[in-house]
Amino acid sequence: MRKKIGEILVEKGYSVSDDVKAALDIQKNGTTHKKVGEIMVAEGFISPEQLIEVVSEITGIPMLEEELLKKLDPTLLSEFPIVLAKRFKALPLFKEEELHIVLSENYPVFLFNQLYIIYKCDVVPHLLPSTKITDLINHAYSKIDSEGEVLNAEEFADMAGNLDTEIPDLIDSNDEAPIIRFVNNTIAKAVKEKASDIHFESFEDEVLVRFRKDGKLYSVQRVPKAAQAGLITRIKIMSRLNISERRLPQDGNIKVKIAGNDIDFRVSTLPSIHGESVVLRVLDKRSQQLSLDASGFTKRDLERMRKLIRMKHGIFLVTGPTGSGKTTTLYSALTEINSPDVKIITEEDPVEYQLKGINQIHINSKIGLTFASGLRSILRQDPDIIMVGEIRDKETAEIAINASLTGHLVFSTLHTNDAPTAFTRLIDMDIEPFLISSTIIGILAQRLVRKLCPKCKEMYYPEEAILKELGLDPAEYSGHPFYRHIGCDDCVQTGYIGRTGIFELINMDDELRRAVVNRLDASEIRKVASANGMLTLREDGALKAIKGITSPEEVLLRTQEDN
Repeated sequence: MRKKIGEILVEKGYSVSDDVKAALDIQKNGTTHKKVGEIMVAEGFISPEQLIEVVSEITGIPMLEEELLKKLDPTLLSEFPIVLAKRFKALPLFKEEELHIVLSENYPVFLFNQLYIIYKCDVVPHLLPSTKITDLINHAYSKIDSEGEVLNAEEFADMAGNLDTEIPDLIDSNDEAPIIRFVNNTIAKAVKEKASDIHFESFEDEVLVRFRKDGKLYSVQRVPKAAQAGLITRIKIMSRLNISERRLPQDGNIKVKIAGNDIDFRVSTLPSIHGESVVLRVLDKRSQQLSLDASGFTKRDLERMRKLIRMKHGIFLVTGPTGSGKTTTLYSALTEINSPDVKIITEEDPVEYQLKGINQIHINSKIGLTFASGLRSILRQDPDIIMVGEIRDKETAEIAINASLTGHLVFSTLHTNDAPTAFTRLIDMDIEPFLISSTIIGILAQRLVRKLCPKCKEMYYPEEAILKELGLDPAEYSGHPFYRHIGCDDCVQTGYIGRTGIFELINMDDELRRAVVNRLDASEIRKVASANGMLTLREDGALKAIKGITSPEEVLLRTQEDN
């Protein structure tokens, strides 16, 4: 007589009889249709891995070997929709003489017959815990390239009236309306390619779709003008905007699920002479590495940063133009110092990523909630650390200074090209130099440079003029190999994949404080900071070019305004 699953779990020492009895009682009460093993996992009596091991022993179905995942053939998935894969917790892996599939512990027996009919060959099953198979299914189906919709002007001439108001998982989506399929496919493609923005731009005779990847815009598709109204209306419905308002700009957001992952989009519409244009900012937490270790700091600057962000009071500023990664750096710092014994409050415009354990406020100037007024209220909430999205005016700067003087650590951003200019910018706001020198503990300027594609980057020896422009001694580096971009399928022929930061970090010391109090200009402050160990943006970029992380041309391009 075959042993029951509970008995085997007890024999292996994975559980005790009382836990098995408790699971059986839950099952008998009729409050769930789950099997005993599933109940025991749900109740925390056993782990999913222990359950799958026992199911494998009982059924004789082997557990999935990691090596088999490398054989995954995406072409098989077109005949087995993701809806069925999720329903049955099953995934076709590859087909040789037989079809190899992966199943969860709760597989239906009739599934083998169905797969035999679809693929016309015998089925070889492998087991994987249900907690892992869902992620595997999402990952596998997200690799399938969505075929671009060929838009026909007649087909889309009158689509605006037939649009749904809700959107399911975009990988699952099988909407018949071409506009809906096109928007879904475009959004899914942008997330898959790790684009930061999606642009729908209206022109005289077409709508141009472009993605911004690693700071550069690339054309993706041209849409017939007749489809413009339906396309913009669909995006407005998804972001809950007023579809009848076409004369004024609107801001909204979209929340969708793509391959099982929740992705947020910030939506902005803008009326133009040829109709509305729309930009979607992709807010994908998975692609955002909130870690100072992954930001690109040198070992020395990383140690200095960690000392600064752990100080008990003072103001730490991050400067740079829009899109230079300032907010991400601050998020990374807050994530690192966040702990149960510290209260952190942020005020942002807007809140882009929700950080667990941190109180975040969305600024809304329309109702009077500005950075200055919000900061006043925050101080009454007994915080230890405050992040102000941006210091834009004298009032906000003065409140931030008062907060630091009363024992708070304040993080904020400032729009200046480099770190030394931040001092003169605050003085231009009519902040007294002695207050600046006594409250600022550090200033970080940053840019983002594209990283060379590791597959196609090519070694070369740059000309002497380029080495000099990088600030390198040609006599020392003329024989040192550098790398340049070429382009391949992996990097979509750009030669670059991803970005990293280059930094300019100022630590306040007595000499710098005297320079600020004496109202020295930015160039003089730069000399003092450099003499005390500050690397300029270009110098830090040159170090990354020497290591082959980026190209000399990319460093010169991103730091040209700083010379």
